[in-house]
Amino acid sequence: MTDKETHGGALAGPSARRRLIRVFMVGMLCFHLLLFLKLWNRIQRGYPDFTAFYAAGRTLHDGLGASLYDLRTEYRVQGQFANISSRHGPLPYIHPPFEALVFLPLSLVPYTQAFVAWNLFNLIALLCVALLLRPHLNASSTIPVWEFLLGFLAFFPTFLNLLQGQDSILLLLLFTLAFFALKQQADFLCGCWLALGTFKFQFTIPVVLLIVIWNRKRVAAGFASVLLLLVLLSAALVGWNELLQYPRFILHIAGARDLGDVPPAFMPNLRGLAEGWSIGSRGWAPKILTLLGSAILLLWAATKRNTLNGPHVHTGFSLAVVVSVLVGWHTNIHDLVLLILPLLLVLDSSLLLPLGTTRKWGGLLPALSLLFTPLWILLWLGGSKVNVMAIPLLWLTWEIAKQLSTIDPEKVGVSMK
Repeated sequence: MTDKETHGGALAGPSARRRLIRVFMVGMLCFHLLLFLKLWNRIQRGYPDFTAFYAAGRTLHDGLGASLYDLRTEYRVQGQFANISSRHGPLPYIHPPFEALVFLPLSLVPYTQAFVAWNLFNLIALLCVALLLRPHLNASSTIPVWEFLLGFLAFFPTFLNLLQGQDSILLLLLFTLAFFALKQQADFLCGCWLALGTFKFQFTIPVVLLIVIWNRKRVAAGFASVLLLLVLLSAALVGWNELLQYPRFILHIAGARDLGDVPPAFMPNLRGLAEGWSIGSRGWAPKILTLLGSAILLLWAATKRNTLNGPHVHTGFSLAVVVSVLVGWHTNIHDLVLLILPLLLVLDSSLLLPLGTTRKWGGLLPALSLLFTPLWILLWLGGSKVNVMAIPLLWLTWEIAKQLSTIDPEKVGVSMK
């Protein structure tokens, strides 16, 4: 019997441990469902972030592409479908112009129907992620796909994506496709997939930089080729003048709390750790600390030279994703849905280790803290200290790096074939 059969059978068998995991996932899922139903009225009134995406699609539909980043136009368009009397300005659309095309078809139907349709797409995307990753796992490869989907939905950042109608699940799918291409030695295609994810460039660019530094240079060619096409497409949608003003618009929104900028205390990244406190968080010192910490983390990750060679591809890509989330200047809770990919790969590797080993729990403990919804709720609504969740992320980063030096090539060659 192979290692895969042994570990897979043990995990897939009717054990008390597996039943406990199922109960935990169902419990988290029920919690999310109740919260979703409680907030449904606010969703219908246009409170979610999806309002900005839907309005961007409608703006293009109305032939107003040149006004895509005009706040007065955004406010007027959103007022046509969002019933929020307490909002004195728009929920600004801050993503590149090309992404608005994704929401153009949805703008043809009423807002609530478009919200439901977008979340159905998100569920299909999660299913695709499960189908793509499952064959490349070892200890978890015999788990039914529906259980993977259940686990994804039990993850609080996934729930928040669905609640807000956000687009981070789409980026997760693109990252998964990029990982799959990287494993197949299709580096140019990997770069193409990553370029399509530049609607959240704060995560995509660090991943591309690390992969290229790790000697997969054809990724840069694929990335640059598609990125050029996206720039030309964006210019066609809004005009060169509006496109060139886009960076200034982003910086303006980033400094305007009344327009929805997220305080650092709600950011589970290095910026949140440095700037998300009521004392000593003002001025240039915390910002310099953020930049310095991000540079150090990126440089440290860049030193993992053989990260994407042979059996280390899954661990190396996981490291790149977690580092990108930590160094991203604007990381929200829903962006942590990107961690599904590294968490699944790290947990799968940890499950192969003997139960009593320190390395096993080193990989599992930071993951478990990220999977516990009541902790997220406490930090999000109770204390406004989501930034402390960057600590288990740093721990997870360290554990992934340790796996790079201790992983068994023969076992990984079987599991990540």
